[in-house]
Amino acid sequence: MNPLLSIVIPTFNRTDMLDRAIESALNACGGERIEVVVVPNGPHRKWEIVKSKYCKDDRVKWFHIDLGNACAARNYGLANSKGLYVRFLDDDDYLLPSSAEQLKRIKESGADISVAPLVVFNQRSGFKELQGLPETKDFVCAVLLSISISNMTAGCIFLKSAIGGRAWREDVVLHDDYLWMLGFGAGEEKLVLMEFFPVAVYVQHDAERLSRVRRTMDNSRVLVNSILLLHQDLLATGRGSPERSSAVAAALLTHAHSVFPLAPIFFGKLIKKAQKMDSNAHPMQSMFIKYPWLARKLLVIEWVMLGPRYITRGYRRISWWLRSASLRGR
Repeated sequence: MNPLLSIVIPTFNRTDMLDRAIESALNACGGERIEVVVVPNGPHRKWEIVKSKYCKDDRVKWFHIDLGNACAARNYGLANSKGLYVRFLDDDDYLLPSSAEQLKRIKESGADISVAPLVVFNQRSGFKELQGLPETKDFVCAVLLSISISNMTAGCIFLKSAIGGRAWREDVVLHDDYLWMLGFGAGEEKLVLMEFFPVAVYVQHDAERLSRVRRTMDNSRVLVNSILLLHQDLLATGRGSPERSSAVAAALLTHAHSVFPLAPIFFGKLIKKAQKMDSNAHPMQSMFIKYPWLARKLLVIEWVMLGPRYITRGYRRISWWLRSASLRGR
């Protein structure tokens, strides 16, 4: 008999965190039939230590691939999953017991996707905070506005048949979860169950992770083009609305503000394009949420702050590199 839920966990050289992720998945099933599909990727073999712990638990299945690529591992895990529903869990994050209630509720509702908040845990400081969902009842808008939060995908359960042939983009090294959600929002309308209780913990730590990958124009263009393509899809299929156009504009402005020093001319044009879509839209960073009127002067602010931001970006990169080097030296 096939499981109700498949939990796909890609892993790369994080044995201590992987054990925690698997254990959390097994403890958050609520008595339902589940499978934990672990996909070690890359040449390392330390994951075999964790595998030996679960060798007698047939709910945990292992599919190693040689390619060190998290999105390729997710695609391979998805292809080998047997569940009616599927969720993706990174090896450095973990599920809360409340995720069992989320599974029960999506099963009863017949929804295509269940979306729930996360707890963000800073491993270095020990600080935890609730990361709520974007404040909208429109799923497509929530997806677009999730550009301002961490890994919305970790709080989702997907009906596998609603995923269809959609795959994670294996050519990207940044924004992979956001691009996945944009793809899920395209096509046809989905039946969505929005929850308000946290179901997983997103762990911030100093070890290597995708969020520390250097931002480049290549990954920025992929992100911007994906947002614009979703907007075109919405308009072409008659699914556009003023609220969705506003969310598109806000997503573009949020990214443009985040990476403006990377290519000021390109992002200056993008800011103007977004403001033509909706003159009242503003970036999702806290400063603009508190003072939305600042968005009307966004381009001026970006140019004025360009010099200081070059300095602070360099300082952050050096700090991250030093912390990572310290961890590697232990």
